[in-house]
Amino acid sequence: MRFKISLSKKEPNAPAVTCVGWRNTEEVISAGDDNQLLSWTVSNREPIKITEFGPDLNPTDLHFMPRGNVGGTAVKQNDLILLTATDGKFYIVHRNGRFERSVEAHKGAVLVGAWSYDGNGLLTGGEDGFIKIWSRSGMLRSTLVSSDSSIYAAVWSGDSKCVAYTQDKQIVIKHLAPNIKPEKWKAHDGLVLALAWSEVNDLIISGGEDCRYKVWNSQGHQLFSSTLHDYPIMSLAWSPNGDVFAVGSYNTLRLCDHAGWSRSLDKLSTGCIYKMSWSKDGTQLAGACANGHVLFAHIIEKQVNYFNFEAVVTGRKTISVRDTTTDAQELLELPERIIQVALKYSHLVATTPSQCYIYSTSNWNTPIIFDLKDGCVSLLLMSEKYLLIGERNTINIYNHQGRLVASPRWPNMRLESLTSSQISLSSDTFVVMDILNLNTVYIIDLGSNRSISENAVSIHHDVSICQISLNQAGDIQQRCVAILDKNKCIYICQIKTPYKELHKLGSQVHSFLWNTEQNMIAAIQDTNLVVWYCPTACFNATALKFTTKVYDSYDLGSNPRINDFVGNFVTIRRGDGALVSVCISPYPAALSSLLRGGNLKEAVNLCRKINDKTLWMCLAVYVISNLDVENLSYLEEAFAATDQYDAVDYVLNLKKQPTKSQQMAGLSLLGGSMQNAEAILLHNGQVAQAIMMNVQMYQWNRALDLAILNIKRT
Repeated sequence: MRFKISLSKKEPNAPAVTCVGWRNTEEVISAGDDNQLLSWTVSNREPIKITEFGPDLNPTDLHFMPRGNVGGTAVKQNDLILLTATDGKFYIVHRNGRFERSVEAHKGAVLVGAWSYDGNGLLTGGEDGFIKIWSRSGMLRSTLVSSDSSIYAAVWSGDSKCVAYTQDKQIVIKHLAPNIKPEKWKAHDGLVLALAWSEVNDLIISGGEDCRYKVWNSQGHQLFSSTLHDYPIMSLAWSPNGDVFAVGSYNTLRLCDHAGWSRSLDKLSTGCIYKMSWSKDGTQLAGACANGHVLFAHIIEKQVNYFNFEAVVTGRKTISVRDTTTDAQELLELPERIIQVALKYSHLVATTPSQCYIYSTSNWNTPIIFDLKDGCVSLLLMSEKYLLIGERNTINIYNHQGRLVASPRWPNMRLESLTSSQISLSSDTFVVMDILNLNTVYIIDLGSNRSISENAVSIHHDVSICQISLNQAGDIQQRCVAILDKNKCIYICQIKTPYKELHKLGSQVHSFLWNTEQNMIAAIQDTNLVVWYCPTACFNATALKFTTKVYDSYDLGSNPRINDFVGNFVTIRRGDGALVSVCISPYPAALSSLLRGGNLKEAVNLCRKINDKTLWMCLAVYVISNLDVENLSYLEEAFAATDQYDAVDYVLNLKKQPTKSQQMAGLSLLGGSMQNAEAILLHNGQVAQAIMMNVQMYQWNRALDLAILNIKRT
């Protein structure tokens, strides 16, 4: 992945451009020392004058008011621009050049200005050392910071509840709420000149006079420090999806991964790059250059892989596809620039500003093409049957023939803040996090295609959730969602169970991914690669231990992550950006395929032939989870092969139960779901057995409640 860079056309000795911003994905607005507000189109890179300022207005920063989206409906707002200047004022300007408001804000130059992410307010920071919070209409709300040093950079947190700013060599996080102590730490050996805070991954990047850029978490812990550059770092900008960020310096532009390592480095003739801004779709960057140029950069050479196919975006409108087994190549040319690309399940999907193209790996000549509603595609997810496209105002789910299947809606639907880690898609289910309540996950059944309300099917967790992901294999009865919370603990929950119980898989998990073909999870746990071959075994600590494999620790560096989990290979992106491929055992995947296909006898024969305790325990979990009372002998054999003799005795006792419902309840109890076991007995009219089961499990109150309820009914 790298930048393809082009520069605007300019007059000789043109004055410096000091700030830029994207009005939409095709138009850039700039301002500079020529006292003009200019519009640039990406296609021809020629300026159109919007308005001309007075000679006393020298812009320092420019920020477009974010477009709100609440409940799936776009909030109608004017295209307002926040413009700060050296005269101590900030200006709210309409995109057509009309000045809406001028506010005297600071003594000396206003060096930074930014709308909050929700658009309800703005901040300004100046040479006088003050940071002030203003209403959307320009009324002063509070003076947040009073410092002896100039404010060179200040940014909002993703929830707009606190502000990070520079103070000499330090970074300070100040909360808007009173009586909360600020967090402060030394960041650089020189003045901190640039700052950016991603609302997606909650990481902060800083750059300073010491010619380094650094990556921090929101608690002030350093995650990465760059090598020494030739010149101070002047500007930084996160991409909207939080995957990459850009670093600007004198005659230098660098593209970096979110972990900090460099993806590409370009040496230019632009002078200092004062400010940078990403387009909403995250594929384009604009920069304000000291020599009067406006810099346009487009991300190319983005690569996606699936089994033997490899697709690379080689240009703004071209994709090169290679079959690694035959070395056959195809060049796909699209009429417009490419925004998103995904390759999975024998299909390649590419989106442009106006259309979506679906290619089959067996036929690259005739793609399925359909028009997009909005065109600003920020999300593209694929499952075996469907693909999800997230635009500015809508989420739409299509099948691989291009037919619209669903347009789901949910409470607190705010698409401008939604990321790929907060949403997941399978062949029958769609799950999404509540942006305003990160403890809640909503579940939508694509078969019923119903919009959910406040009384929707949901999962609630006690801790804020960072990532959710659905398994892809099996039918809806086997559908599970994996949840990674803020404490780095991972849980799974079966979608179709009425009680929505969360079962813990592990802790200290930094990254995880489901296998694309089987119900297996690979994760970075602490510093090791861990594969849960049968995550549904989490109901029992012994079963989970048998079905978990910890692979030899590699030198993964800091902040590694799972990049892909396809077939029997786990690909890990190391801390330095290198890819490490780890081969796992093929037998659990083979066993899972046999069990899903209903070939239980062949699965048992595989276990007998390999005679591995992991396979036997996976077989036992399958019998238990499916309440397969017809094959208790296989369950007995599996427990015997894993030396679980107490479980063997339990299965022998189950065989003696007089009714099938009691056997099913016993299996459900073995699977860790007492509520389901009780429901089975009550459904079959076996109240006495349900009471005795609660007594044996020391659930005295529940046993008494059932007895009283039965007496009332009789």
